[in-house]
Amino acid sequence: MRPIQISEPNVNEVVFGIDLGTTNSLIAVVNKAGDVEIFKDEQGRELLPSVISYENDTLKIGYDVGRNAIYSIKRLMGKSVEDLSKEGIYLEIDNESAKIIRVKCSENKYLTPVEISAEILKALCERVKKSTGMEVRKAVTTVPAYFDDSARNATKYAAKLAGIEILRLINEPTAAALSYSIAKNNNSGIYAVYDLGGGTFDISILKLHQGVFQVLAVGGDTKLGGDDFDYLLSMIILDKYRKKVNKDPCSPEDLLAKSRSIKEYLSENISSTFEFNINGELFKCEITKEEFEQAISSLVNKTINIVTHTISSIDLKINDIKGVILVGGATRVPLIQSSLVKLFGNKVLNDVDPDKAVVIGAALQAHYFTSNSKDRNVLLDVLPLSLGIETMGGIVEKIIPRNTPLPASEIREFTTYIDGQTAMKIHVCQGEREIIEGNKSLAQFELKGIPQLPAGSARVEIEFTVNVDGILTVTAKEKTTGIEQIVEINSSFGLSEADIQDMVNQSINNFDEDMKACSLVEAKINGNKLIHLVEGDNNFSTDKKLKNLLQNVKDALQGKDLNKINNAITKLENSFLELCKSINK
Repeated sequence: MRPIQISEPNVNEVVFGIDLGTTNSLIAVVNKAGDVEIFKDEQGRELLPSVISYENDTLKIGYDVGRNAIYSIKRLMGKSVEDLSKEGIYLEIDNESAKIIRVKCSENKYLTPVEISAEILKALCERVKKSTGMEVRKAVTTVPAYFDDSARNATKYAAKLAGIEILRLINEPTAAALSYSIAKNNNSGIYAVYDLGGGTFDISILKLHQGVFQVLAVGGDTKLGGDDFDYLLSMIILDKYRKKVNKDPCSPEDLLAKSRSIKEYLSENISSTFEFNINGELFKCEITKEEFEQAISSLVNKTINIVTHTISSIDLKINDIKGVILVGGATRVPLIQSSLVKLFGNKVLNDVDPDKAVVIGAALQAHYFTSNSKDRNVLLDVLPLSLGIETMGGIVEKIIPRNTPLPASEIREFTTYIDGQTAMKIHVCQGEREIIEGNKSLAQFELKGIPQLPAGSARVEIEFTVNVDGILTVTAKEKTTGIEQIVEINSSFGLSEADIQDMVNQSINNFDEDMKACSLVEAKINGNKLIHLVEGDNNFSTDKKLKNLLQNVKDALQGKDLNKINNAITKLENSFLELCKSINK
């Protein structure tokens, strides 16, 4: 493994921290006094809802959006049209676009997730300009720990469209840990970051050692969030209406928004009577904290189960966790905090506003880049899935294994399979399976210009480099001629943390079968090489026994009986060696 040079900004530059969130987004900077300043709008609001709408060809962002607003666009960053149904997001899209998602914002207006995200970033920059007159040129931006190459590149491109240079993408849980000054206080240990946003739940396990953060594991549910709590609360309201009035209600447009306010109220109070306009008439009902907690208990328990599974997946125990960091407004719900206290004891940390923890950490990291402070911390994330290439017979050669700390670089040397081979197809994949079919294809390209040499003589050097943002660059170089090709990988399909865990589980469940498949492929490759060697010998045509044994190998290679293939190869090898020895005497 080789270290990679990382460029850093000039100490005089102003670098901002940005949290481009699924539900809300924020921008902050460390001011001259050394405090984190979160920029507000003209109404004094720090949170900017990550929502846009087009009405009468006018773009609206945040609090002023219209009815046909586009929500949770972050979940589609780096995704394709085929991924829409997987994500459970049913937006109206341009049907003429086969691969790239273009969301319908108005009658004649279609935008990609990248373009929509860019508009949200521009709105954040406008806040800064209005309050300080400064232009946002450079920033540290946060992304979910499970974002793959495609999603990370999409985030960087959205920033570029907004006129922002991203100096570093850092994982959201790592940023949250920074906000608690854990590294500054030298509190080395293992921490869990429990992040429950509006639309998604993420759990990340971090290790801090000598000022270095490392992501050990990630888990979560991309279809579980605080919005689900609001929905369940609205169902309680409609059920009360149905029982009292004895007729089916029509859900009012503002019911979810009111449910959100009630959720926040019940987080601090036991009960109250609330008013609603349902079916054109005033409806009053009492809602208690107990009713609300009963409704959401199954979802809260689901997050707890994901937490325990993620911790156990890396052979850790609950007692190994030194602290639990809360991120996301939904973590204010008392049932969540009490459930975490029940699991972890008094290790739950909640002294930083969960809505602001990520942007505070991003601003601090931006500040570390541009200061000579001794508090500068190294953010060290890990590769979520192994990266490798397909070799002869569909076997995967892993170049950089899963959980390797980033940045990382690894070089492997490969050779040709047949005589006179002048090109080599390089198929880059991601995953844990030993055979290519069980992994995700990232890219395929061909290195041409290889000298015509006997099989096994050419030397092709392949280098995998993954930078701190998790972006993969593959370099293939033929060592004799110096011909090389460089490809930056942009996978066309994003991976959620559920996809990652599923691929890991598949590799475990299919390990025995994969090993058998690899052994079979390797045996067939060896068999074909032996056939080529024997048939090329001048004495082959006169030896009947050798001809029969050769035919046995060919027949065996048509099937899948590994023992039969290996036995046939062994007999042919022994006979051929005996023939060679007798000739050389």
